[in-house]
Amino acid sequence: MRAKIIHFLKTAEGYISGEEISHHLKISRAGIWKYIQDLRDEGYDIVAVPHLGYRLVSSPDKLFPSEIQSGLGTKILGKDIRYFDSVASTMDVAFQLGMDGAPEGAVVCAENQTKGKGRRGRSWVSPKSKGIYMSVILRPPMVPADLTRVTLLSAVAVCEAVRKMYRLPVEIKWPNDLLIQKKKLAGILTELSAEMDRVRFVVIGIGINVNAALSQLPPHSTSIRNETGQKVSRADLMQEILRSLEAWYLVLGQEGFIPVIERWKQLSSTLGRQVRLIDPSGDVEGEAVDLDEYGGLVIRSDTGLMVKRISGDIVQLG
Repeated sequence: MRAKIIHFLKTAEGYISGEEISHHLKISRAGIWKYIQDLRDEGYDIVAVPHLGYRLVSSPDKLFPSEIQSGLGTKILGKDIRYFDSVASTMDVAFQLGMDGAPEGAVVCAENQTKGKGRRGRSWVSPKSKGIYMSVILRPPMVPADLTRVTLLSAVAVCEAVRKMYRLPVEIKWPNDLLIQKKKLAGILTELSAEMDRVRFVVIGIGINVNAALSQLPPHSTSIRNETGQKVSRADLMQEILRSLEAWYLVLGQEGFIPVIERWKQLSSTLGRQVRLIDPSGDVEGEAVDLDEYGGLVIRSDTGLMVKRISGDIVQLG
């Protein structure tokens, strides 16, 4: 109900009467007033004028479920959003929810993470209310070996969302880091629960530096605010990411992995470059020339040998 009221306020041209909202939502005007008071307590600036109604002046810079769900328009993702002011890690919360039977498309988001997760046991720096820290639960009908496909799909979805919203030259560094001119903007982490022959669920963790100052971020990082020169709406961006992620997830289910992998190649900052892949099974140095059918990186080594790797850290040498 809160999301519907927010949507009415946001889409109204000027004032909208309590009677009109009451009529559409089938609740009393007293009920509308109570919701309006609750929204004000959360930081929404709502003006009320007798005989005219309500007008939304501004919304708080918070990732409230009602704010994200208002006008979202997705069919799967974001119907169930769990919001926290602070958690150790949205990945941990989402994984437990997945184990407890949370529906596909459920989302966990937080203003702050005290132990945000990055790839390979690294941490993700999460300045409070300055980024998007979210995890999404999916239940795809696939086998565990297909997990890399979900990782690459997620990178494509987030990259496209940021490009669409802010016209920034974002590229993907294999497999799932988003860069702007070699500076890290976002990272994606995937974890799964599976049996031998099927995936129970996948959790996609997404961390994006949105309005953080460079002094709040690790070296060689950047934020959308730093790149655009202005503060941006985190809620608007989170909505666009959920729409983009759902659209590509449906493409994967209906058309397979080929459209995903082709788009990933177009957005890649890795292919065609000299790289060093660092992996416990042995480092490889050479030119990144392609992805295989599972999303693994194909490297032509300095000796001319073609090497495929499904995981590892990439250092771009040129």
